[in-house]
Amino acid sequence: MVSCGSFFKWTAGTLSMPVVVIAVGIAVVQRTVWWAGYDLKNCVGCQPKIDWSISKSRPVGKDAISQFEREGVVILPGMLEESQVEDLADEVTDRLSNTIMTDGLARFTLPHYLKYEHRLDTRSELVRDWAVHGPFGQWASQLLNASSVRLYNAESIFHQGSDSPTPCKPAWHRDTIAAPFDSSVRAITFNVYLDPIASDGPHGDALIYLAGSHKSFDHHHKELNENGEDDESDWIQPNLRVGDVLAHDPNVYHTPSGKGCWKRRSLQFRYVAVDTSTKFSFGPNRLPHGPIPWTLAHSPGIAPHGLKDGDAFGGPWYPQVYPEPLVEEHVPFGTGTGTGAVGWSVRRVLQLAQEAQDTVINPLHPDQPNKGSHAMDGPVSDPKDW
Repeated sequence: MVSCGSFFKWTAGTLSMPVVVIAVGIAVVQRTVWWAGYDLKNCVGCQPKIDWSISKSRPVGKDAISQFEREGVVILPGMLEESQVEDLADEVTDRLSNTIMTDGLARFTLPHYLKYEHRLDTRSELVRDWAVHGPFGQWASQLLNASSVRLYNAESIFHQGSDSPTPCKPAWHRDTIAAPFDSSVRAITFNVYLDPIASDGPHGDALIYLAGSHKSFDHHHKELNENGEDDESDWIQPNLRVGDVLAHDPNVYHTPSGKGCWKRRSLQFRYVAVDTSTKFSFGPNRLPHGPIPWTLAHSPGIAPHGLKDGDAFGGPWYPQVYPEPLVEEHVPFGTGTGTGAVGWSVRRVLQLAQEAQDTVINPLHPDQPNKGSHAMDGPVSDPKDW
């Protein structure tokens, strides 16, 4: 007859094997590119191969710098070679496979997107060449008047167009919620469209902007003319050709125009001006904050940068691009920490979502976020306005 002690030992031993297998399986999956949404090896062996001499010989003019300062957005016409944009389109459309960012997150939380991928510079030699070695760092330094510039994301965003389960319409917002530094820090996004696009017409879904709205978070688009319609007098509505670059301050109020509904394709290269005082900042004071792109890209304990709020901004996850890239930052994530980096975990994302809920929502006024929180319209200064 088997004793109770022997039975429990046998049961524990039998059950422990599947648990070990599951644990090992999860650990393996969390190190895959598909699960993480980026390559933890950080494009090891990737080398710059594109000749950027023509684009780098096209400096940003004084008028463009003045417009960017004044309006928070500027079009840089014909700055890129069309053939190079075509190569980039082939890479992100045909050669780079989707990850959980598209297959999971976009499908269930952002269903209007056909593709949403980030940190492409970690897994594509060509995109890394564009993001780190291309002309954007030089142009960012000129537009931001910065002596040092770092990359903080490289994304591809493709829309579902008429196949979208949600209607094509404007969605005004600021990118401040997705920036891993204080809103006072100077930063810039370069939008590279892979097809001609305008703010109106059949291909009318380009980003449009409220000029000057980067200067005050109290400046919203919700202004009406005498007929009760949107006042478009301060709107910047681009018409872009392949090779043009659309640059904007992350704090400027903007939206897809929503006047066309087609499968627009674009890449966003995001940069920040850095000096010794620039600190990492990305707390749980943001809503939405859970299985959202910026959570996976920047949140401590989720993104593999190893930074916490108040740390000096930098490292392999946020590499320097100007005045020149640093070889020592082109290493696998987690190098020098004694433990290899792993991708995000569902448990940590859910935990962070709860932290955000507790941090942002005022229990006495659950329909209002707390002052200092971040929402899609930017930092909250007066909760009654939100």
